[in-house]
Amino acid sequence: MTITIKDIANKAGISAASVSRILTNRGRFSEKTAQRIRQLANDMGYYKNQSAADLSQKESRVIGVLVPTTHTNFADEIIKGMQNKAFELGYELLIAFAETNSQQQIQTVKSLLSRQLLAVVMLAVDIEDSVFDVLTSANVHLLSVSNQLNNVIPSISSDNYAMMHTIVDYLYDHGHRQMALIGASNPDPIVAVLRRQGFIDALADHGITYNPDFIWGVETAYQTGLDAIKKFGTPLPFTAVIGSADIISIGLLNGAKDADIVVPNDLSIVTVDGTELTQLTRPILTATQQNFAKMGELAVTNIADQSLSPHTVIFTDITLNSGGTVATIV
Repeated sequence: MTITIKDIANKAGISAASVSRILTNRGRFSEKTAQRIRQLANDMGYYKNQSAADLSQKESRVIGVLVPTTHTNFADEIIKGMQNKAFELGYELLIAFAETNSQQQIQTVKSLLSRQLLAVVMLAVDIEDSVFDVLTSANVHLLSVSNQLNNVIPSISSDNYAMMHTIVDYLYDHGHRQMALIGASNPDPIVAVLRRQGFIDALADHGITYNPDFIWGVETAYQTGLDAIKKFGTPLPFTAVIGSADIISIGLLNGAKDADIVVPNDLSIVTVDGTELTQLTRPILTATQQNFAKMGELAVTNIADQSLSPHTVIFTDITLNSGGTVATIV
């Protein structure tokens, strides 16, 4: 038999309205009473019918999240941040994985939109116009996280352009003048475009003309890092390299070892993302750490507040953490 709010109210000796306010975390009630009702609901096996609740409130409290099927080593951190804030504010997440094929993306998006949603968050997903049209035609809030799709929907991410300036300045201060950027040569994604331009402009600020051959690698993959070392050969034509993702930088580190290139004496490496993976390498990778958990929290908070205009871009802070993969050239 399905347990209802009325059953809990009868057992607790309070009104059904009071039980409902406690279980939906709305209105005023004492914490002592709330703990008793929540424990009673749990003991009785109560499960909230979210669909019915959404219909009665005329507003969904479910947030759809589109996650790319291609591996990223930071998606979990964003989702954890979203989940923590969603639990705190009384929202739920519905996660769907988006393929790279546009037709499959459309099918996934339509399936997601068949549910009653408040919003759809695109987590580091690059989508084609046909898919975007399906999303914008739906009556839901849209938000891009860890990516800037366009100026039609709001976004929350790191400032990828400024990030490259931070890294290049750091390497320059350590004596490096020949630098490469690996994993950001894909011409289309906005993140790659911003990182390339930031890299080029930062070099120019220091009077260095960039070598277009030193921006290489399309895939955000371990193999990209391995292949980069093989491509440029030994001795390497640069003293420092920026890996556009931790998984790429680990490939660079291991590729260097395979080629008897000593890090950091022969090659300095700075990685972008700064996830837990950077603590597993030896030497530990010097990293620009993005605050992915904060991105997730801000996503849910701003959806709940409905405070983002279409052109809003929110940048979270980055931190450059020195590891053992950058040497100083005298």
